[in-house]
Amino acid sequence: MQINPVFPDYTRILMKNNMKTKWKMLALTAMLSAGTTTANAADNGYVGDLGEDAYYAESSEYVGDLYNDDRAEPTASQVPYEESAEPAQYFPSELEPVSFVGDSQPYYQGDVGSGIAMTSASCGCQSGDCGGSCGNACAPVACTPSRRVASKTGAWMTAEALLWFPQVRSTIPLVSTNDAGVLPELDQGATTAFGGQDAFGGDLQAGFRLDGGVMLSEDFGMGGRFWMLGEAEDSYNAGGDGTTGSIGIPYFDSDLVADQENSLKIAFTDGNAAGEVDFQGDISVNTTLEMYGAEGYGRFRLLGGKGYRSDLIGGFSHFGIEENLTLAATTTQTEVGAGQGDVYTFNDDITAENEFFGGQVGFLTTVGRGSWTLSALTKVHLGNMDQTWTSRGSRGRSGFADQPGGIFANNAEQTISESNFSFAPEANIKLAYKLRPHVSFSVGYSFIMWDDVLMIGDNLNRNINTGYLVLDGAGAVEPAERPQFDGLETDSLFVHGVDLGCVIQF
Repeated sequence: MQINPVFPDYTRILMKNNMKTKWKMLALTAMLSAGTTTANAADNGYVGDLGEDAYYAESSEYVGDLYNDDRAEPTASQVPYEESAEPAQYFPSELEPVSFVGDSQPYYQGDVGSGIAMTSASCGCQSGDCGGSCGNACAPVACTPSRRVASKTGAWMTAEALLWFPQVRSTIPLVSTNDAGVLPELDQGATTAFGGQDAFGGDLQAGFRLDGGVMLSEDFGMGGRFWMLGEAEDSYNAGGDGTTGSIGIPYFDSDLVADQENSLKIAFTDGNAAGEVDFQGDISVNTTLEMYGAEGYGRFRLLGGKGYRSDLIGGFSHFGIEENLTLAATTTQTEVGAGQGDVYTFNDDITAENEFFGGQVGFLTTVGRGSWTLSALTKVHLGNMDQTWTSRGSRGRSGFADQPGGIFANNAEQTISESNFSFAPEANIKLAYKLRPHVSFSVGYSFIMWDDVLMIGDNLNRNINTGYLVLDGAGAVEPAERPQFDGLETDSLFVHGVDLGCVIQF
């Protein structure tokens, strides 16, 4: 037996066995590789069958199952071209990168709460085309909902709560008080309890404002506005017998030559039979102020662009301002002696009414950015202020007929009317935030001033002669000695405050 010097016999047997095993593994690997190649060829063959154009076309051109090479239906690229009945929709979001969504102003959004229809993109879906919905078949992006009231008609309606403060008003002292036993006269150290300088107004007066109209075109619209403030009221009520303090109505006595400050005693006692006459009684004084405004206007766009608009405003204006003062006092003589038990009554009812009729001209400018909108309204009202002064009153003493004319409403019932040219500047600034697609909240500031207003405090006369004011024992009364009427006194009046609005748009 010959021994192989390289591979001995005992190693050659092992090598044969190993070679058989490796050939089996190589055969299995070749089969798997061939199967994978066949699968890839089948897959790639679908694209190759469609040609090079289909390979680089959009994914929407691949229709049918992956391995359905024998399909009978045509591919998307083979469908005949047809004109669409609906024009392609244009959406602002298609023109800007995603990073600007929510921070851009692709179209004018309108001045929220200030009376202009909102302009928005429409999805164009009709009930007959898409079942009244805006799905993928109607638009390539999400449909933008309509964002204005009655969007098909271009109408709008806004509502606001007004938290305004009328200008403080002054009048003559109407009620005075002093310590017990001391006359309620101003020169005796008495305090003005009601009336006087800056006595009324200045407090919060709530109200509302409505604004509505219709845009006849993108450039022109017509609207109306109405606002009203709640009644502002100041009142005073007091009574007594003078033991805890003196109460009176102070006036300047034209019957006296010296020491002309006097008072009508309502509650007084000095505990001295030889002193002043004692009285026991009560007094009630009330003053009110009411305001409202009504406007009809047209608006014409002067300037407009991406996120801003400026309109010219013009129209009709009407304002009403009315102030009323009522005074009622009753006092009984408690001093022992002549006239003890006599009851004296005094009543005043005075009204100052102002009605403005005229026109208005101004500008409304709006700037929008994202969900925020800032608007500024400036205008002036020009026209006539019709003013009417009405006063009536009475004085009485028990056992006698009442006499016409009160304390400050002297003589018989009196009505005086005047009409003067007047102007009223107005300004309003407002910031609105669109909390949701259809809901916006706004906060603003408003200011209105009228240059010629008839007020009660400017026309009261405290020069009174006692002989006129108090009936004597026979019920006689002296004529009032007062200056001749020189015409009504007027002054300016303004109101300002905060506006809070909630606008819901459909």
